[in-house]
Amino acid sequence: MFPTVSSTGITYTSASPNGTGATDPHYREPKSIQWNVDIQQALTSRLALDVAYVGNHGYDETFNFDLNGVPVGTGYTPAVINACLASVGGTAASVTACKPSAAAITAARPFAKQFPWLTFVPEATFGGYSNYNALQVTLDQRAWHGLSFLTAYTYGHALDTWSVLGQGAMIPADQSNRHLMYGPSDQDVRHRFRFSPTWLLPGKKTPRWAGQMLEGWALSGGLSLQTGLPWMPLDSTQHDFVGTGETSNTIVPNPNSGSFQSWNYTGPRSAFKSSNVPIPCWGKLLSGCGAFASAPADIQTACTNAATAPYTGNATMQALALQSLANNACYIRDGGILTPPAYGTNGNSGRNSFRGPGFNNVDFSVSKTWHVGERYSAQFRTEFFNFFNHPTIGRVYTGTNPWSDPSGGVTGSFGYAT
Repeated sequence: MFPTVSSTGITYTSASPNGTGATDPHYREPKSIQWNVDIQQALTSRLALDVAYVGNHGYDETFNFDLNGVPVGTGYTPAVINACLASVGGTAASVTACKPSAAAITAARPFAKQFPWLTFVPEATFGGYSNYNALQVTLDQRAWHGLSFLTAYTYGHALDTWSVLGQGAMIPADQSNRHLMYGPSDQDVRHRFRFSPTWLLPGKKTPRWAGQMLEGWALSGGLSLQTGLPWMPLDSTQHDFVGTGETSNTIVPNPNSGSFQSWNYTGPRSAFKSSNVPIPCWGKLLSGCGAFASAPADIQTACTNAATAPYTGNATMQALALQSLANNACYIRDGGILTPPAYGTNGNSGRNSFRGPGFNNVDFSVSKTWHVGERYSAQFRTEFFNFFNHPTIGRVYTGTNPWSDPSGGVTGSFGYAT
């Protein structure tokens, strides 16, 4: 063992606890089951249709679980809740008053008595899973009067518990719910269409001195249409809404430090389709957002209703939701509303809940072929990529990860591609 801090190594004490990692002694290798059905039919002597269903299921995939984790809401003791509700929302003092009790979290850890010098003990284990189902249709036209093309369309859906960059899984904010992070894969493309035609133009024999200029010409191209890739609002380190302390967990390998903690969302998912335009937000404590009190009355009402709706029937939780809203912000656009969860809870927006912009592209080429005898030929080709110069906007990223932290505000680039 090589010391990482000093020649005496690292010292953990109950007064200065720290985390460590673990590996499940019964760890299983990830596995997958794959299946497909393919039907091919010749429509004419030169036109063929291929329709296939492709599916696979992965299981025993890597999953991280904090062996020393605590239940959701542990840090929000009655004393913290009372102090939070008594504070003036929308102030730095209120933000401080609404932070969970670190002492309560420490005391509730499963190994607090046996190993008081340990905080987080994330274990690399199995339990992750994934599913993919797709309809694949291909139409293949062989040369007919000089025209040939290949057309392909895929309607697919990929879901999993984690897929970013092949790194270890992020710690779920709710340790009792291993299904919390199941959602669209980072690579999930719902629709993709591709059309690639080639047309050998009719030629005319010319005298040798004309250099075959009236023959050997061809036009070809490629049309690509693809729906956007997913992204998600993820508040993994800024606020410990759930009150478990996992937002400080840096034991899981970067860039996945922190916990999977989301905000609440209501409205059509398409409303938060990302672009290069920021999503309007209201909350004076978040950078670049307008003051909530200055928002139009209908926006204030919509945000307030959206913030409290998930906690109907629980007056205390609704009050904590309003305090959380005052201390953060409300994002609202085209009927979609994103608000912070009530203190002591996790949001419902889920993993990879929104989409980035689609991809549309046309390539085009012109070629001319000269035949030199029977065995040799030469070709001149001019190619135009992105023929119509259509701008391509990427999906939302934090670093290299497809998520964005709503607590960053507009200045923090939440919800739009930069």
